[in-house]
Amino acid sequence: MESTAIYRKPKKWIAAVLGLLIQPGGMLYVARPGWAAAYFALTAIIVLGNMFVLRDRELAGDAIVLLVAIICAIHAYRLARDYRALKRPWYSRWYGLVGIVAAFAALAFGARAFLFEPFRFPSESMAPSIELRAHLIVKKWGYGNYGTYGIHAVRTGMSSGLQRGDIVVFEYPEDTSLSYAKRIVGLPGDRISYYNKRLKINDEEIQVRRIGDYVHKDGPIRSLQYLERLGDREYAILIEPEAPAVPPVRAFPLSEHCAHTAEGLSCRVPDGHYFVLGDNRDNSSDSRTWGFVPARNIIGKVQYILQ
Repeated sequence: MESTAIYRKPKKWIAAVLGLLIQPGGMLYVARPGWAAAYFALTAIIVLGNMFVLRDRELAGDAIVLLVAIICAIHAYRLARDYRALKRPWYSRWYGLVGIVAAFAALAFGARAFLFEPFRFPSESMAPSIELRAHLIVKKWGYGNYGTYGIHAVRTGMSSGLQRGDIVVFEYPEDTSLSYAKRIVGLPGDRISYYNKRLKINDEEIQVRRIGDYVHKDGPIRSLQYLERLGDREYAILIEPEAPAVPPVRAFPLSEHCAHTAEGLSCRVPDGHYFVLGDNRDNSSDSRTWGFVPARNIIGKVQYILQ
């Protein structure tokens, strides 16, 4: 005999809780797949809006998310109260909901771990290329360090190459729970020198040319701005004339590959490592301070910057 459980009306309090916490799940529980799709689309629009439109207004974005959740909770409660169908479809039963949520969670985890992952940039160390609180979309596949939310799924060797000028996100060598983003200027085997705020790679000075001042987003402070060219890539960097030539240096692994003076440093990049700099040269903690980035620490290459 078929179980009578599939004929029971949905519980109003469960519908409300699901509507508050997982809006599409609340609508599926009350057997409204159309509304579930609508709330899913609305959630996606809100996420994109927070990234593109409300990037500097976090409280406004949080208020919109909370408002939609409350509306959905009330909506789901009323639909459960007025439920009239004789038979509950499979996707409104607990096993259907658990299966759908688990499938979406696995899909989202897999996409973030192996394909693309968003990051929020917390500093001005890469200004003007990456401004404070910008969103980064990072390409993950091909770099061998797969995982997300602090969970390492698998590590493999690199199958995608990196070039000078690429911006990469990596695990900070001194604390791998932190993610940094910097520009690669030195590949394995390169000789890097940075003296008197001029960069040389393999004894060739990298050309820069002066452009208009950069006005910082959070205040009226101006910085000298230059265009620097690495190969066929050209990007802006910031220089503060009064700042020290190099930031304070700490002890780091393979430091024997570097020589430091008051005017700068020179390094031979070890195999399996990279030398990185911030574009905001005098306000960046980078390879000049804490050394080289091991290849295994590379999370991925920045594909898109959402300022």
